Amino acid sequence: MLVRLTEVCNTGAVTNNTQYSLREVYINPEHVVMVREEQRLKQINEQNRLVDGLEAGHRFSKLVIDRGNTGTEIVVVGAPDAIETILKKQKQVLKG
Repeated sequence: MLVRLTEVCNTGAVTNNTQYSLREVYINPEHVVMVREEQRLKQINEQNRLVDGLEAGHRFSKLVIDRGNTGTEIVVVGAPDAIETILKKQKQVLKG
């Protein structure tokens, strides 16, 4: 079972005027090996909103997803404890 989350994507070049967008991403909870808070995006969002519609208080989490020999990192909207709850809920359903 896959879990639907909202990913924060960098849509511009790495400059002072970086632009962000949101998109849906589907994650296999069994492949998530780490979740931690993404402070940098939280600070940027508090100063000037990353994307229209996001409140200044939104929190963000970086997920590390196992890909065999390597990992992929993505940033999603949500506090680490909220993301953990979503991932655990799906794992329990799979094993139930």
